[in-house]
Amino acid sequence: MARLLIVDDEEADRIVLRTILERARHEVFVAKDGQEALEQLSGKSIDVVITDLQMRNVHGLELITLLRDMNPRPGIIAISGTGETQLDMAQALGAARALSKPVTPEQLLAAVDEVLPGLA
Repeated sequence: MARLLIVDDEEADRIVLRTILERARHEVFVAKDGQEALEQLSGKSIDVVITDLQMRNVHGLELITLLRDMNPRPGIIAISGTGETQLDMAQALGAARALSKPVTPEQLLAAVDEVLPGLA
């Protein structure tokens, strides 16, 4: 079981992702934007952050930049429906995986499983 933080400004997406991850027995926290994510990260030990890219307040790419400087650094999975360019940028900035929306349960769980061993 891992501690995961989902960051997405779309409530429906947060609910779907949370349900998938909780069924896989992970402990899941949610944030509606990058600013809320940063506030939650200051008080919790999080293994993996799963972040949307298009959000208000703190954009997903900015959040990834801030996350890569954290110690300990959480694994980062970027998710976006805006196309490959932003997903490529997310990986260049430090996301371990980048997934296009809509994300299937299998894609999400495989990405989490791939990112977790890299944290040890």
